[in-house]
Amino acid sequence: MRLLYSAIILLCVILGAAGCGGSPTQTEQPSTPGNATEPPALSDSSGSLATSGPSGPDDGDAWRISVVNPAGEELWSFSEAELCRLPQDQAGSFAHAYSTINNWPAARFYAADGYKIISILTMAGVFDTAQTVTLRAVDGYEVSLTREQLLSPQFFFPDVGENDSGAVPVEPIIAYRWREGTADLSDIFENKPALIFGQRNPYEHTNPAYVVGVAEIVVDDSPSDTWPLASTFPLPGPIAGGETVKLQHQFFGIVKLHYTLDGSTPTPLSAMYNPSTFQPELNRPIPITEPVTIAVLVTGYGKNDSEIAVFEFEPTP
Repeated sequence: MRLLYSAIILLCVILGAAGCGGSPTQTEQPSTPGNATEPPALSDSSGSLATSGPSGPDDGDAWRISVVNPAGEELWSFSEAELCRLPQDQAGSFAHAYSTINNWPAARFYAADGYKIISILTMAGVFDTAQTVTLRAVDGYEVSLTREQLLSPQFFFPDVGENDSGAVPVEPIIAYRWREGTADLSDIFENKPALIFGQRNPYEHTNPAYVVGVAEIVVDDSPSDTWPLASTFPLPGPIAGGETVKLQHQFFGIVKLHYTLDGSTPTPLSAMYNPSTFQPELNRPIPITEPVTIAVLVTGYGKNDSEIAVFEFEPTP
């Protein structure tokens, strides 16, 4: 047994030269439109990432992630070196390309290698009871995922932002080697541990929920909350013909508002009212030229989708 573990450790040391540790930074950069898969990197209050290039040789396996309950009590902790010494079927390693859309909005690719969050929660003994999982970075930035958001089928879409052709299933991971702007795993380098996960549809804005420098995983076993309903300005009812209606929400910069204009039930594939944090001109009010029924679904990470809000407008002469 000792010889077996020595062999595993030796193998990890060899592999570790290419993949245990790292250090990107989160610095805000302006973004401009361009190639759908190669726009400038973003880093902002809603979580888009910017990489700094390969980390230096002194970084080593410096990070440790704690799994805690909402009271802050540590349930388990681990480093990359410790995960690397585990049998791979237990550690749940996973490497793949990921597609995503950021808040510009612009499509992006990431290549990433790391460990399945599901496996980490299982090893911590909390997978069966976890309802909301919050990943918190060393700088305090955090993102929550409900159990459904964590466990729903996720995919890599080669035609991200366009269609679901060629979709490949992927796993939500804590990536320890990754690179933004490429789908080629040979391009990745050592980075701080980051939450990276797949899209449920090719139009989903997952990038704002990526967390770089994960230091803590908070597991809550209480039922997840539900997003409040959307509202409108002006209020429903008579409206001057040709006037416009704005969709509103108290968490406008965090959630996405999906709507229909014929009274049908909106889904995450319905038109998105607020596609951009950086380009407010894309959040276009809805012109009212005939009687219309606006139905709105609120989606966002960390809470369940809202109930459907329905608003009826009648233009007047």
